[in-house]
Amino acid sequence: MSVESESFAYGSSMHGGRPTFALTRRLGVDAGLTLYELVPEDLADGRQKRFRKANSNHRLTRVAVTDAVPYVQEDPNGVFDFSEVGTPSGRTPSDWQWQDWCALKIATLSNSRQQAVQRLVRDVLDDSGINVDFVTRGEGSAILSEGAGIRLTTAFLAMKRLQKYEKLTTVADSITRMSIEECYYWHAKCRSPTNPNGVKALRTLLTAHL
Repeated sequence: MSVESESFAYGSSMHGGRPTFALTRRLGVDAGLTLYELVPEDLADGRQKRFRKANSNHRLTRVAVTDAVPYVQEDPNGVFDFSEVGTPSGRTPSDWQWQDWCALKIATLSNSRQQAVQRLVRDVLDDSGINVDFVTRGEGSAILSEGAGIRLTTAFLAMKRLQKYEKLTTVADSITRMSIEECYYWHAKCRSPTNPNGVKALRTLLTAHL
């Protein structure tokens, strides 16, 4: 996987460079790796309306940012302290307001799916300059650039219903090798309210030979 360009080094320019994805590892009853997208509340509302308009069965699971990234501390002004969270190298996201933001759950991978995606997660975090220990040892969270989050979203959606380990590792390895442009293309296909078969098409493309 090639290192992403500086334009993707942190967050989306649409949101002033904020981080736009988070990855959290939990143990116990909710064990697994959960990927979230961080978005303004009004953007989440707009997406849900588009799903309803398209008669999609998909529903957005919305949680507070502090629930998605439970290791941040919030001060009275709504500024978060991310010092206990893995962040891309060279910048700590300590200067943004988050009162009108939420986290949208993308998927949780556990058991064999979590094992199969580990190498991709390590590659993504290494390329972003994030210490992988935040999401590979015990419980912890990391926040991700838009490009890194798009790549993991594509993988998590494609893998979440697969059973065979060979198919799981094939999907993860294939997405590792994708260009960032390909990841954006498949991300749009997989999450479009008007294209309910996007994830199925991606799975077929990557695993039909198995």
